[in-house]
Amino acid sequence: MWSVLLVFAATYILIAARRLSILPIGRPAGALAGACGMVLLSVVDPGAGLTPEAAFAAIEPNTIGLLLGMMLLSASLDMAGVFEHAAAWVARRRLSPVRLLYLVTLGSGLASAVLLNDSVCVMLAPLVDRTARRAGLDRVPYLLALAMGANAGSALTLAGNPQNMLVGHLSGISYRTYLLEAGPAALIGLAVTAVMLHLLLRRRIAARTPSLDLAPEPERDAAPARDPAQGAAAPPGSARPNAAVPLACIAVVSLLFVLGANLAWTAIGGATAAILLHRRDANGLFERVSWTVLVFFGALFIVVAGLQKTGMPEQALRAVSPYLPAGPATGVLGLSIAMLVGCQIVSNVPFILLAESYIRSQPDPHLAWIATALVSTLAGNFTLLGSVANIIVVETVGAEREIGFRSYAKVGVPVTLASTAAALLWLLLVR
Repeated sequence: MWSVLLVFAATYILIAARRLSILPIGRPAGALAGACGMVLLSVVDPGAGLTPEAAFAAIEPNTIGLLLGMMLLSASLDMAGVFEHAAAWVARRRLSPVRLLYLVTLGSGLASAVLLNDSVCVMLAPLVDRTARRAGLDRVPYLLALAMGANAGSALTLAGNPQNMLVGHLSGISYRTYLLEAGPAALIGLAVTAVMLHLLLRRRIAARTPSLDLAPEPERDAAPARDPAQGAAAPPGSARPNAAVPLACIAVVSLLFVLGANLAWTAIGGATAAILLHRRDANGLFERVSWTVLVFFGALFIVVAGLQKTGMPEQALRAVSPYLPAGPATGVLGLSIAMLVGCQIVSNVPFILLAESYIRSQPDPHLAWIATALVSTLAGNFTLLGSVANIIVVETVGAEREIGFRSYAKVGVPVTLASTAAALLWLLLVR
């Protein structure tokens, strides 16, 4: 048991302290090392860790499949230049700094609800950064708006982020049911996020009305394909695909989600349809998929399953259960506080896996699962490390010096507390 706990702790040290000078291997590699450690334990001590077969079985295929499908659909939009056309449209409106802040926050949030928050941040971060720079604006408020808006808005649907995908699988709640019950609360949380960002950053955005010019450079379409984190580029000598194809595929996929189709295969099928309808080499599309994110979550499933096998999470739950709120409403509040704290320590997906038995033990499990999806998503805005989307935005545009852990927390903590409180209040009042 203790050997498993040691592997689990070492894994999260590698994940949280990804820039350790002794082993700077990064989050996906740290999670992969932990997964290998769990399998190795079963060889050294047959009663500990996971066998190779059990390790593969621990990976949740519906979550990974849905992630892959949504990433491919987002990448198809990027290859078609949809995001750049949207940025150019915004530029022509010559918005004031305040209106631009609201547009980035709300726009990234709504886009994340349909696509995927991580993918949206990968595609939009370079465009938001360039928009602010060309307008002579402080880019920090708009990068924060992109990250926090994408996190908050992704709570709208079960396909908006990895943790909601996991909640949908574990709870059995349908896409349509979640949208109807949690959607209004998530919209309130997104609106509060935008207002709080405005209030907290008003001094930094109080500048002249910018004259934006985001027309794509003439040579951009002929530029070679680049890493997704560096923005989109079409393959040499080829024109961009027709934007109507991915837009139509996403519309159909979203409709099928609402009608109750399998989320993972619907997303993968929609991405496949987009590839077939483009009738061209799809290598550039697959290059835009964040494979490291898929590796990261797949390995986390194995690490958490190894810990769950020991029974330690259940033992901890039984030990603290006498001190936890017992009523339907108070139980959700207690769960929400645990989510806010736990998601900062071990990230949202593994914490949901560890807290699964606690969530199921609530007086109203259905409400508890809805609250789990909402709070674990909004909790991503609490600290810089609370969400992968935050790291994507900061690292994609090289803003590590401007947006550090403390500077992010000064904005993220009040934004998260206010948006979470507003979303939960609506959810409890309606229920």
